[in-house]
Amino acid sequence: MLFLFFLSIFFLLGLVIFLIVYQIYTNVLQPGAIYYPTTDKAVTQMLKLSQIGPKDTLLDLGSGDGRILIAAARLGAVTIGYEIDPFLVWQSRRRIHQAKLDKLAIIRWKSFWQADFSQATIVTVYLFPHLMNRLQGLLEKKVNHPIRLVANDYPFPQLIPAKHYRQIYLYRFTGSNSH
Repeated sequence: MLFLFFLSIFFLLGLVIFLIVYQIYTNVLQPGAIYYPTTDKAVTQMLKLSQIGPKDTLLDLGSGDGRILIAAARLGAVTIGYEIDPFLVWQSRRRIHQAKLDKLAIIRWKSFWQADFSQATIVTVYLFPHLMNRLQGLLEKKVNHPIRLVANDYPFPQLIPAKHYRQIYLYRFTGSNSH
C-alpha cells in the first residue's frame, strides 16, 4: 500500500514537472516549427519572388542554419535571423562568418514571436499551417509599414497571395490594411 502511495506521488510530481516544462516551452520560447532546411532551389525562388535588393532588410523568422540570410546578404541586403535553437544559432553565426558576411547578416537567439519588424522590408517564413493565422495576427499588430512576406510551403489560409510560384507565396502587408 505504501508502495502505491509513493508511486502515485512520483507520477503526480512527474506530471507537474512535465506541465511546467511544457508551459515554458509553449509560452516563453513560443516555437514556430521544427527545423527542416529550406532547399537551395526554394531559397533562390523565395528571394527572386521577393525582388530583394541592396536597399532591403530581410527578417527570417526561424532562420535555422542561416541559408536564407546568407543568400540574401550575398545580394546586398541586410539580414536578421531569429532562431531559438542554440545549436542552429551557433551554426548560422559560423556560416555567416565563414562567408565574410558579418556586416550584413546577424542572427538573434530569440523567439521570432518577439521580433522587431520596424526595419524589415521583407520577411521570410517556413511555418506549419496552424501557425500562419497566429503570425498574420502578429504582423497586423506589429507592422505599420509596407513589407513583402514570402512563405515557403504553407500559405496564409485567410489571405490571397500577390504572387506565387509552386509552393512559395508572396504577400504584401501594408501595415494599415494587410490584405
